[in-house]
Amino acid sequence: MKELNFIEGQLPKGFKSDFESFLFDEWIHRKLQAEDNWVSFHLLRESTKKSLASIHFHVKDILGQSPYRAPFGSAGFSEKLQPRDLYEFLRNVEDRLYARGVRRIQIKNPPAVYQPSSSVLLEVSLLNLGYHVLRAEINCSLDVNKVSFEKKIQPWERRKLKQNKKAKFIFREIPVTSVAEVYEFILTCRRERGQSLSMTQSEIDRTIDTCPGRFFLFGVFQKAELTAASISVLVSKNILYNFYSAHPRKWDPASPIVLLMSGMYGWCQRQDIGLFDLGTSALEDKPNFGLLDFKLHLGGKASAKLTFAKDLA
Repeated sequence: MKELNFIEGQLPKGFKSDFESFLFDEWIHRKLQAEDNWVSFHLLRESTKKSLASIHFHVKDILGQSPYRAPFGSAGFSEKLQPRDLYEFLRNVEDRLYARGVRRIQIKNPPAVYQPSSSVLLEVSLLNLGYHVLRAEINCSLDVNKVSFEKKIQPWERRKLKQNKKAKFIFREIPVTSVAEVYEFILTCRRERGQSLSMTQSEIDRTIDTCPGRFFLFGVFQKAELTAASISVLVSKNILYNFYSAHPRKWDPASPIVLLMSGMYGWCQRQDIGLFDLGTSALEDKPNFGLLDFKLHLGGKASAKLTFAKDLA
């Protein structure tokens, strides 16, 4: 780690990250997850005033977690960072956490597709440091390009899409000011299927207010009736994450969720967003194969979303 400086605490004034951070790593979102008990680590190159690596932990008692309450956290780092330096950075982080009394570390990585080459280096480094995979989830996403949504999906889903359009189902973006109605709609749909949501209405409201311009609402309507809806997050300038989506059981035969995903894909095309994250497919920490099959039929490409853990001696 020659010419690199490992520090604990806030990024010094005048320094900038030499990598793109995701919303869930930003201080504004971390404060929503927990007001305090955060500790950050950075690897700095003084000559360029750049941070080449960063990671943020919430520490409570003997447990250090990255993130605390978010879809993912983990380490962000520059493509210029050498693998040896990444390894040493993570080892130093572990030593500092141990000195703070932490005896168990949990790190939830973003989906591997977000940064494929970086993900490989990070995962192997963690495994070499003695971490084990605590949870393995399958993420599905669509590369957004000039290819139409219709050409990406399976014939059966294409048939449903055509039926939706013929029946005059309409996709449109919903103003974020209508989040209460959209949230209640999705919650009702989930409860109908014996499921729940990870955030309350007030938590969603506070998050949207705190992170303006990062949340978007979409819906599919049959005349004036909402038949499917999504609350989505722009986790970076190039990635739209389908955070919550649902439709009522009565609309199962029509499957308006296909038109919803088609409309969101088109929205990403118009906004020059390169990746549409359909989310993971799990139910109570077990694979939801029906949902996974559906996302794959939409042309989704599977990638791993891994959570690592390590008990410190």
